[in-house]
Order: sequence, then C-alpha cells, then structure tokens
Amino acid sequence: MSTPLLRATDVSKSFPIGGYFQKGGRRKVRILNDVSLDVYEGETLGLVGESGSGKSTLGRTLLRLYDADSGKIEFDNLDISAKNRRELRPLRSKMQMIFQDPYSSLNPRRRIGDLIADPIRIHGQASERDIQVRLRELMDMVGLSHSFLTRYPHEFSGGQRQRIGIARAIALKPKFIVADEAVSALDVSVQAQVINLLMDLQDELGLTYLFIAHDLSVVRQISTRTAVMYLGGIVEIGTTDDVMHKPAHPYTAALISSVPSHDSTVSKSPRIKLQGDLPSPLTPPSGCRFHTRCPFATAKCAAEVPLPRDVGSGRMVACHFPIN
Repeated sequence: MSTPLLRATDVSKSFPIGGYFQKGGRRKVRILNDVSLDVYEGETLGLVGESGSGKSTLGRTLLRLYDADSGKIEFDNLDISAKNRRELRPLRSKMQMIFQDPYSSLNPRRRIGDLIADPIRIHGQASERDIQVRLRELMDMVGLSHSFLTRYPHEFSGGQRQRIGIARAIALKPKFIVADEAVSALDVSVQAQVINLLMDLQDELGLTYLFIAHDLSVVRQISTRTAVMYLGGIVEIGTTDDVMHKPAHPYTAALISSVPSHDSTVSKSPRIKLQGDLPSPLTPPSGCRFHTRCPFATAKCAAEVPLPRDVGSGRMVACHFPIN
C-alpha cells in the first residue's frame, strides 16, 4: 500500500479521575493503550468495539482534540504529536469531525448558515460574498434546501441536523474526517440515506474516513478495512470482508456472532457468549486483556501481552492463538 495519510504509533491516553487531594496526586485511568494503526488516503477504516473500548477517545486523539500521553501521530507526512495549538491551526482545515449527536454539536442560538460558515471565516478561506456562494454549494451537496440557512437547529429532524453537521465538516475541503457514531442516533431508514451521502461525498471529494460505529452491518456497508478495539487496544485489523467473514480474534468472532441471524452481510457463525462484563480500565487484566472472557484462554494469555502478528492478506491480530 502507499504511504498512510494518517499513522498512529503506540498512542496512549489517560484521564485523571477523583479529587485533587488524593494522596500521591490525582488517579488516572488509561483509555488508550499503545494503539497503532494506519489510515490510507481514499479509504474508509471502520472502527468497532463495545461501549467503553476507547473508540471515540481514539478518534479525538488522532485529530489532536485530545493530547496523547505518549506515542506518535503523523498526518500527511507531518508529525503532529507535539504541535501546539498555533502550529496545528493550518492543519485543522484538513482534519474534521462529524459528531454522534447532531443536536448537541450545533449551537441552538445560531442560524445554520452561520454555523456552517464559521470555519470558513475563521480560516480566512473566502470573502463574505464567496462564503454565501459556498454555503449554497454545501447545502446542495448534502441534499438540503438553501432556505434552511436562515433557520435554527431545533427546526430540523435528526437526519437533517446530521446533514448540516456533514456540511460543516466538509466546508473547509478536508482530506480526513472522523465520523464518530455518525448514524447511531438516527432511524434505520435515515441511516441508509446518510451512509449513501457519505459514500457519495467520498467519491466526489476524495475524502478519507475513520468511521466509528457499533453496528457491524453499517460498518460492513461503508468500510474498506475494519479495526476492532477492546479495552483500549486494537485486537484485529484487516479488510472488511476478511474480518467479517473469517474473524481471527476470538473477540471479533464474538462480536460478529451477536449480529441477528437475518443479517446477510456477515457470516452465520454460531453464537459465542462472552462471560462477564467488560473489565474496568482502572484495573485491566494482566497479559491479554481479553483473557478473562475468552473461551480459548490459557495460562500464557494471562501472563503475556500478545503482540500484533500478520496472519496473511495484510491482516494483523493481537492474539496468542488466532482462530484462523
């Protein structure tokens, strides 16, 4: 493959918890644990996993909305890991985000036209006259009427608000977009419309997506490759067809087996029931973090952290005993 548009190497991120006066300073919980992945130009990399696995934190960290504790993030052949706010500003137009909740991400006191135009004004990409032309172009691209520009967010449905969020994300003509559960709050019929819109915009504008979702059928439809997260780490990554139809990690197999049997987009593997709940990131298990729920775990799994290995066709799996 070509050089990645975005490359993350051993990225970790923690957040402080508890009060300020605990003995020894504030306690921290580690959400990302040495995460490495590549996103190639023009592709859609799906990112799946249970709630609490660190998907959204990873997306925000890759965009430098959060500062990583350690590791390296490269975007468009530039190391952005240590760049300060001023140094990052010229790159912001190339990296954008579509948020999960299309209502809370829009200021309810401002008109839609101003919300979409703000990034263009802030980055000085066009005159006021050209901005008005650009706004109409953006509304056409996302399938909304020009008359909506003078209205407020509360006047729209969830699907319309998400289209507005998409228009704002593409306003600066970015290269890379993180879509964080962009369709999970929408009805199924509206989900399909928004997914088709994202795919059309990708073809038209040459966009690259990191598509974060928990619905495997949605990921199967839109993603070129798929990465699976568990408790702050990537356990499997490969082409979507390989991951969905021939899962190599036991956790991936369990996720796929939980999809209702009428869903024809994924394999019909027997249902794998995981024991227990997702462990707390405050006290993660030793060795392989999945070993406490894995039906194939051995003593080695509890003692040694599995390193990612290539199991063929460019697929990487972090497991001592991959299925395939």
